[in-house]
Amino acid sequence: MSEREKVGSARAGWLAEYGQKARRSRGTKGAGAGEKCWRLAAHKEARVWQGERAKVKRSCPPCGPEPGSGGKKGRGNPVSVQLFPPELVEHIISFLPVRDIVALGQTCRYFREVCDGEGVWRRICRRLSPRLREQGAGARPWKRAAILNYTKGLYFQAFGGRRRCLSKSVAPLLAHGYRRFLPTKDHVFILDYAGTLFFLKNALVSSTLGQIQWKRACRYVVLCRGAKDFASDPRSDTVYRKYLYVLATREQPGGVGGPGGRACDCVEVYLQSSGQRVFKMTFHHSMHFKQIVLVGQETQRALLLLTEEGKIYSLVVNETQLDQPRSYTVQLALRKVSRCLPHLRVARMASNQSSTLYITDQGGVYFEVHTPGVYRDLFGTLHAFDPLDQQMPLALSLPAKILFCALGYNHLGLVDEFGRIFMQGNNRYGQLGTGDKMDRGEPTQVPLCACSLCSTRECLYMLSSHDIERRPTYRDLPASKATGTSESTVGTGTSQDPGGTARACEEYLSQIHSCLTLQDRMEKMKEIVGWMPLLAAQKDFFWEALNMLQRAAGGGGPGPTPPES
Repeated sequence: MSEREKVGSARAGWLAEYGQKARRSRGTKGAGAGEKCWRLAAHKEARVWQGERAKVKRSCPPCGPEPGSGGKKGRGNPVSVQLFPPELVEHIISFLPVRDIVALGQTCRYFREVCDGEGVWRRICRRLSPRLREQGAGARPWKRAAILNYTKGLYFQAFGGRRRCLSKSVAPLLAHGYRRFLPTKDHVFILDYAGTLFFLKNALVSSTLGQIQWKRACRYVVLCRGAKDFASDPRSDTVYRKYLYVLATREQPGGVGGPGGRACDCVEVYLQSSGQRVFKMTFHHSMHFKQIVLVGQETQRALLLLTEEGKIYSLVVNETQLDQPRSYTVQLALRKVSRCLPHLRVARMASNQSSTLYITDQGGVYFEVHTPGVYRDLFGTLHAFDPLDQQMPLALSLPAKILFCALGYNHLGLVDEFGRIFMQGNNRYGQLGTGDKMDRGEPTQVPLCACSLCSTRECLYMLSSHDIERRPTYRDLPASKATGTSESTVGTGTSQDPGGTARACEEYLSQIHSCLTLQDRMEKMKEIVGWMPLLAAQKDFFWEALNMLQRAAGGGGPGPTPPES
C-alpha cells in the first residue's frame, strides 16, 4: 500500500470515529460540544496530514506566534484551518448550532464563505427537517429552508388572570416554515411556505386554574395543499368563525378529446369544526389571485380577491346556505377602488366586519367604511361620509410609505417603511397604546416595535418564521424626520426642522443630478416622491404626472402605467 493510500484509509477511519463522537457530544453536552469537536478535529487532522505535508507544499499565509506566548521558542506555529480540505471544514461546522454558525460567519472572510455554503446548510436542513429530502428540497436554496424551519414558532399569551406567561404551541413538525395562521373556535390553522395548510385539532384547552393552554397531545392533519391564502370571519371573536375560505390552485381536468388540464385558482370553503369541504368555486384560468379577505354579515358575505396585477374583485355569498348541496354561478365584479382609481396597484388588504383597508405598492392607504358609527370613531366626524356610496375609497393622510396594517372594529394600526407604528380611531379602552383614552381622528405615532401579531378576545398570538429571500423591510429614518415630535407632524406631514428638510432636498437634487439619462432621472424622482412626507393623493398626482412626462419623452402609448419605485 502506497503512502497516499495509507493516509486516505487513516483519514476515512478517523472520520467515522469523529462522527460518532461528535453526535454523542452534541446530544449530551449541548452548544459547548462544538468547540470541543473543533479542537479534536484540529489535532486529529494535523497528525493525519503530517506525513503528507512534508511532500506536498501548500500555500498558506504565515502565522505569527500565539497571543500571550511571548515569542518563546520551541512551541512552533499554530495549525491554520486553511490547511484542511473544504469538505472537512463544512462537515465540522455543520455540527454547530445555527446561532453559532451565523456568529462564526461574521468573524472573517474565510469563515463567511464556508458558513454560507450550501453544503453546510444542506446538512443542517436535513437534521432539522428530514422529510424535505423526500419532497424534492434539492431544488430549494438550502440556507433559506434551514432558517425557515429553525426560526418557526407559534406562541400565545392569554388575556386576564394574574399570570402573564408565554406558551409555545405543539406545531406541526412537517411544516416548511410558518407563513400564516388563524385560530378558530376549536382549532388552529397554519399555512407553510410550501402551500400546505395544516389543521391542528383541539389545540387549545382549559387548565385546572381556568387558563387556556396548548394541548400537548394535539393532533394535526393536512387540510389541503396548493393553498395561497385563507380567511375566516373577520371579527375577533372566534365563535363566529364557522367556515374557512381557502384560496388555492387546482389542476382542472381537460375536456373529452381536448388538451390536458389547466391550473385554475379556486376558493374552497371548509367547516372549521371538522375540516370537511362544503363548497367550491372555480375561476377562469386567466384569473390569478394572491390574497382573500372577507367583509360583511353572514347573509351578505363579500369575498374580496386581490389579483397579481393589483386589481380587486368581489363576489357575494350567503354563508347560511353553504352547507346545502346545490350548484349555482356567482358573478365576479371589479371593486370600486379599482374602477375609480385604475392607476392604483394594491399590494395588500385588511378587513373587519364593516370596513376594508387597501395598501398600494407605493405605500398609500385607502379606506372603505360601511357604517356611520365606525366612521365617526375613526375620523371623529361624519363629514364626507356618504351612506349611499359605502365603497368609495378615502385616502388617509400619511407621513411615509405604509408597509403593513391591522384593522380592528373601530380602530386601525399602520406600520411605515421606517418601522414606526401609527394608530387611529377609538381609544375608549386605551387600545391605541398612546397612554391615554383620547380618540385619534388621524394617524398618531406610538412608541412600540412592530412584529407579526394576531389577537382574539381571549389570546394574543405571536408567529415567527424568518425568510432570508425577503428584502430588508425597514430602512433608516432620515435626519430630517428623526427630529421633532410625531404628534404634531403626522397630520400635517410637515417637519419641525426646516434646516433638515432643506438639506434633504439638496441631497435629493444631487441624486437626480448624478443620474446620466432622462429615464434614470424620472425613476429617481418617483423614488424621491415616495420618500417625501406628502399626502397619499399628492403622491398619486406626482407619480401619474411623472408617468405622463415619461411616456411623452419616450414616445410610449397613451395607456396608463402604474408607477414603479
